[in-house]
Amino acid sequence: LEQREVQRVKPCKTEEKEALQDLVDHTFKRVLTRDRVPDDDAEDDEEMPFRIEVVQAFRSEHAWLNNQLCESMEAAEFADFEVKTSGIETLLYERLAPGQHYMYHGTNPSSAMSILKTGFVLDHAGSATGTMFGAGIYMAECSSKSDEYGRDDGGNTYPSLHAMLVCKCFVGTPFVTDTSGDHVADAKEGNFHCICGDRESKVGTYREFVFFDERQVYPEYAIIYRRQYDKTKVPPDMVTPTTGTTGRYWQMKLGKEWKNVPPEVNKVLLQAMKDEETEVTITFNDKDYIFNLIEKKGTNTRTGNKVPLRAPMVR
Repeated sequence: LEQREVQRVKPCKTEEKEALQDLVDHTFKRVLTRDRVPDDDAEDDEEMPFRIEVVQAFRSEHAWLNNQLCESMEAAEFADFEVKTSGIETLLYERLAPGQHYMYHGTNPSSAMSILKTGFVLDHAGSATGTMFGAGIYMAECSSKSDEYGRDDGGNTYPSLHAMLVCKCFVGTPFVTDTSGDHVADAKEGNFHCICGDRESKVGTYREFVFFDERQVYPEYAIIYRRQYDKTKVPPDMVTPTTGTTGRYWQMKLGKEWKNVPPEVNKVLLQAMKDEETEVTITFNDKDYIFNLIEKKGTNTRTGNKVPLRAPMVR
C-alpha cells in the first residue's frame, strides 16, 4: 500500500482467483452435518454440492489489520500444527509466516465485503451460528464446512451466489478438544493460542478453530461463489458420495450403514409425522413397503424383509 492509504479492497488477479479455487478444491469434503441448511438450487437427490466455484474474488490490503496480526504473534512460542490448508503450494502459501494458516468463514456477499474493511468484532462472534466450543471467531480448515454457513443476499448484487472469507490466521498451538462446551478459559489458562474443536476424529465430520483474540484473524480475501450440483461440470475426482447426515432425512439401515431414504419417500414420511400417522404404505423401485413410524421398521410387503428405520434429528 502507498503510505497515505491504510486500507484498500481490490479485485483479485486471475492467478489469485486460480490459487483460491485450488485452495477450496483441495479442502472440500462431501461430509454432511446438521449445520447444512436446505438449498433450493440443489437437486432432489443431493444435499450438498460437488464443488464450490469461485465467480469473483477480492483482496483486502489492510495495513492496520496486518499489523494487529503481527502484534498478536510477538514473543509467541508454538509448535508446528498442521491444518488442511497447509502445504497446498500456491502463491498464497508463500505469504504465510510460521504459525499462520489460511482458514475459511462462510457468510453472505455484503457481510464479507464489510468484514474485509473492518475485520472481525469479537463481541459479535457466534451471534448467527452459535458457540459450540466457547465464545470466539469461528473458522474452518475445510471450505465445505464454511459453505454450510454461506448465504446469498436475497437477489441484490450477487443473486443466488454465496460468500466465504479466506483469512490469514495465527493458529500457533491450539487447545484441542473433541467435546462441546466452553473451553475458552482452559485454553487461555494453558497459554494456548486458539481452540481446535475436533469433531473429525470423534464423528468423522470437521475441525473448527475458535479464536478469542480478534487480532489473530486477518480477513484477506472474499470469494463470491456458486454451488455446483451438476457432476458433469466438476473434475472427476470431486464426484464422490456424501458421508454423514444433515439429520433432515429418515434413514434405513442397510447392512452396517445408515442411508438416507429416497427424497420422495422422505417427503411422505415427514408428512406422516406431521399428521401423526403411525403407519404408511409407499411404493418405490416398483416395490411396496409399509413403514411403521412408531416401531421404526420398514417392511417389504412381498418378501416380508424388515429394515430398521431412524427418524430425522432435525424436524
